[in-house]
Amino acid sequence: MIVRNILLAALFITHSLCKPQAYLGIPLPLNNMSLKSIYHHFPNYGPTPKRFQMMQVDTPTKPYYVQSEIGTAYRPTPAYMEQLLAMRDTSRLFRVNQASAELTQSPYLLPDVTDQASVLSLAEMSFNAYTELGKDGQWYDLGSKWRINSTFGWESDGMRGHVFGNTDNSHLIISFKGTSAGLFNGEPTGEKDKLNDNLLFSCCCGKVNRGWTAVCDCNDSKNQYQCDQQCLDKTISKAELYFDYAAHMYMDVADKYPGATIWLTGHSLGGAIAALLGQTFGVPAVSFESPGDRLASERLHLPRAPGAKDMPIWHFGHTADPIFIGVCTGPTSGCFYGGFAMEARCHTGKVCVWDTVKDNGWRVNVATHRIATVIEDILKKPDKFPLPKCKVEENCQDCGLWTFVDGRDKLTAAGSVGCM
Repeated sequence: MIVRNILLAALFITHSLCKPQAYLGIPLPLNNMSLKSIYHHFPNYGPTPKRFQMMQVDTPTKPYYVQSEIGTAYRPTPAYMEQLLAMRDTSRLFRVNQASAELTQSPYLLPDVTDQASVLSLAEMSFNAYTELGKDGQWYDLGSKWRINSTFGWESDGMRGHVFGNTDNSHLIISFKGTSAGLFNGEPTGEKDKLNDNLLFSCCCGKVNRGWTAVCDCNDSKNQYQCDQQCLDKTISKAELYFDYAAHMYMDVADKYPGATIWLTGHSLGGAIAALLGQTFGVPAVSFESPGDRLASERLHLPRAPGAKDMPIWHFGHTADPIFIGVCTGPTSGCFYGGFAMEARCHTGKVCVWDTVKDNGWRVNVATHRIATVIEDILKKPDKFPLPKCKVEENCQDCGLWTFVDGRDKLTAAGSVGCM
């Protein structure tokens, strides 16, 4: 696997992660702040491919409130970062031994995921990531202590997000835009969203039956449930992944605010990206209705903390959402008509699940995947839907029907025999 996905972290670590964090004791008051800048990262095609822009603006917005608590996070060690930096010019495919990842435990300011108002604020920040700056759209008004800091991303295609922060920018929250409704109604970003979703969150590029057009040719034509792992690695290494661009944006924000405490959040695909970046950089992430991100983490060969319980990553979702529980696939699902298969069900970190099917009589329906459903029908009704306890997923397995064949394993075995 090409190391580009991890090298983004390595480049950042050398001049940002080693700087002291702002909060290692009692958190400072969170004050009002206003929009300061806009980021725009262009895709790999068009008149200005890969162009990365930032513009200063002055647009005050309504604030938000979040509650924090002191905890710990596992951060990459300088030695491990040097190892990754040494690989930065490598263009060959290979697998990173996750056991060799050196992570060290250190104090860090974490979100209080037991505080209803804080979780609601993070959900609304995730909602607002869908709204383009300067466009008419709905914004949630909380009358609290957070305001939008900056907006970045592609205006019509790709990853977009907002940066929120307190008065002195010592505490920042980045929210990433999730899967676009364009997957269902033809709006912009749909095709790129579909590529990312099917590469990272389906078993084999969205191949669900013989009549389906997948985003890669890694499925064995004679065996519906057999996938070429080497082909899959190669496809992912060459694909235009939102993870890469989100990491680039994260590094830019962190460099502009050295020493700041940074959290990540997002809904759906945006939530998964937040969790993957949180795992890469060792910063807290809170997702809403994210597809299972463990499969994507393994495919990107990201470093992993000693145990899931030690990762400051939380996934909020409910059991009526087929994307969150990993069953949005096949001709009978709403995802099928959008052109994608969401089969990944296992999450990193901890999951915080409302059992809306068992406890509230909801029916599994892709329409309940909307972030507005979580905000209006769940989080704003705390008496009926108290915050669930966050737990590590036990005995979770992705792609149980699939066999992943890798020709590199055969080469390794043949080489071993020859040396005997």
